[in-house]
Amino acid sequence: AAEEYFTHTCSIAYHFPGTNTSRLRALDFRRETAPEKSMNGTYSTNAFSQEAVNVIEEHHKKKQSEPFFIYLAYQAVHGPLEAPQHYIDMCSHIPEPRRQIFCGMAKAMDEGIGNITRALKATGAWENTLIAFTTDNGGQIETGGNNWPLRGNKATVWEGGVRGVAFVTG
Repeated sequence: AAEEYFTHTCSIAYHFPGTNTSRLRALDFRRETAPEKSMNGTYSTNAFSQEAVNVIEEHHKKKQSEPFFIYLAYQAVHGPLEAPQHYIDMCSHIPEPRRQIFCGMAKAMDEGIGNITRALKATGAWENTLIAFTTDNGGQIETGGNNWPLRGNKATVWEGGVRGVAFVTG
């Protein structure tokens, strides 16, 4: 199983395939090289977004003229399907429950990207920033993804598994 969004834990069996340890869980959330234990209960998408905003603001205070690089790899929108309820509530118009949660996960990510964009603009870094936004594969239809009109999904060789959206701006 993948890392959970609120507890930041995953099954030991995920890291050691073939072992009979499916009930054992391990923290899989780090700040630099040390396990980050204080974030239990914090939705990972919000934590990653806030950390990026903090880096931008700190850089602006200390090294305004120096370039910087941020690589932000959100956990969203991968399984397991988890999102704070207020994001899921924004998607109540969607009849399928898994798609509602998936939508809530995307809403949280969208809000985070908006916060990062505002921080870049507020610090004056926006005019000298290049942003590349991409995915690593097509969506997993078993966990709320939808690749229509493409055939297939994540982990297949069909177009729905290997194509993904991307954009670059700056």
